[in-house]
Amino acid sequence: MGWTYPTDVSRKELIQQRTKSWQREINGVTVKSTCLSHCFRGGRFSGVLWAVFERTFEKGGEQVERTQRWITCDLIRCHGGDWGYKDMQEAEHPYYYSCPQKYLDLVPTEEFGGNAEWRSQVRLYHQKQLEKRRQKKPQGLTQ
Repeated sequence: MGWTYPTDVSRKELIQQRTKSWQREINGVTVKSTCLSHCFRGGRFSGVLWAVFERTFEKGGEQVERTQRWITCDLIRCHGGDWGYKDMQEAEHPYYYSCPQKYLDLVPTEEFGGNAEWRSQVRLYHQKQLEKRRQKKPQGLTQ
């Protein structure tokens, strides 16, 4: 899939659009999609927007379909002064691994499915980041 560039949006507005919750009535069923958590990891002109979404299906106040949850990965960049995104989901094994580990806990594979190989790469990425931080020794004053 390619990139999508909405008209006249800032990075902040784009992130708001991509994480906005919504509710619709479809054939008498209330479908509600909620962003449970999101974060942006990156720099001034590009980065990755991670989010966890949940979708519920109710009719007459009763759940009629199983709740769905998934992790999204949106690449976000500024190109020619316009902000755009390329959306992906965990199932596609995005080659980005900075997804917060707590997002993996919010979407347990036993209940909602997921990509086990990608999740192991996310955990490995965070383990390596932790090792890097531990190797950095505090700079003290020498006498």
